[in-house]
Amino acid sequence: MLRPRRRIAALVLGAALLFTVGTSVQAGWLLVLSSILLGAAIAGLLLPLRMVRGVKVQRRAPEEAFQGELVSVELTVSNSGRGMRLGLEIQDPHLSRTRILVPPLGPGDRAVIGTTRKAARRGSQEATAASVRSAAPFGVAQARRSVAAAGRTLVYPAVIELGWVPLIDLAPTHDSAMHTAPRRGTGPEYLGIREYRTGDSMRHVHWPSTARLGQVMVREFEQEHTRRLAIVVDTWADAGEEDTPLDAACSVAASVAFAALGRGHGIRLVAGRGGSLDALIRAEPRGMLAWLADLPAFGGIPLANVVAQLGGHLRGIHTVLLAVPTWRANAGIADVVGALRSEAGPVAVVMIESHTFPSDRRAPVLSPSEIDRLAADLASRGVTVYRLRSGLDLAECLRQPFPLAS
Repeated sequence: MLRPRRRIAALVLGAALLFTVGTSVQAGWLLVLSSILLGAAIAGLLLPLRMVRGVKVQRRAPEEAFQGELVSVELTVSNSGRGMRLGLEIQDPHLSRTRILVPPLGPGDRAVIGTTRKAARRGSQEATAASVRSAAPFGVAQARRSVAAAGRTLVYPAVIELGWVPLIDLAPTHDSAMHTAPRRGTGPEYLGIREYRTGDSMRHVHWPSTARLGQVMVREFEQEHTRRLAIVVDTWADAGEEDTPLDAACSVAASVAFAALGRGHGIRLVAGRGGSLDALIRAEPRGMLAWLADLPAFGGIPLANVVAQLGGHLRGIHTVLLAVPTWRANAGIADVVGALRSEAGPVAVVMIESHTFPSDRRAPVLSPSEIDRLAADLASRGVTVYRLRSGLDLAECLRQPFPLAS
């Protein structure tokens, strides 16, 4: 593709003016200058097309990254054609748009260029074509050609170190899930000592008691009870090119899930995907990150419908957390979210204030006053509410529930 610049108009106009004056005054040197300017304009249109021909680009990018971190991406630009390649510029959109100037390349030459980029957007960043451009040698037109470049990177949502968070560290359980008297099991809590029975592990032998009593004695442990946390991510809509409300919701889910796993809690992730409810149960950390990274915007189910359909997904759940961007469609969720408390016990909502994020406004958002009313409505129903704005520290946000958070 060739795009002329304004400079070519100046060259053609200058050539026409010199030719007119030269023919009027019969000055041959003016006609020579006119020819030179016209030749430069024509060459400037044709040579850039040659400059981008035969240029190849190879990309080396990491297979995994976290949103917001700096990532090293290496490009190898080679000249497989004849003649010099001058004024080359590579524009590479992988992870984030990057502009790279390439030194002159002779036939068979190559240049290896390392770049550092920010992983701007969560999700699978598939191999995308790079754009090779040149305006050499006169800058009167720019030629552009797309060049295939391999390299796929899965960008996980950002995981924030939360530290102590009441939502996780003080998470209660149903009375039915705990027993007033301890039961024998395989948990970490020490219960007592008893005689050895067939099938007991020798790792549990209590040697001091064995030596004292003259028979094999083993340690007994209390049955383990795992608190389980369900995290619901609202995928009804999204807006923006990077650091979007849905990205923030996935970051909330990932950060809380990792903190909860570190404290021995079980995690269940739920979201709307493709018009139906999708749940991830008992996944290892990398699987959770991949599941969140792969969540598409516009899941096809409004949050109120997602909450109403949770049903069996709440079996064994002791606490429910919803990561909810403040789209206008969520203005009436207080009733259905409040009703969750009778099914799953404590319920918390992280309200991601969409109007504070850069956005193209494809999805209408609640105004600050409407967000205040929704937060108060949720809190009046016994729901713990946290409010997260763009640029606000998540750990600090989760330590200050509404109405304490500023």
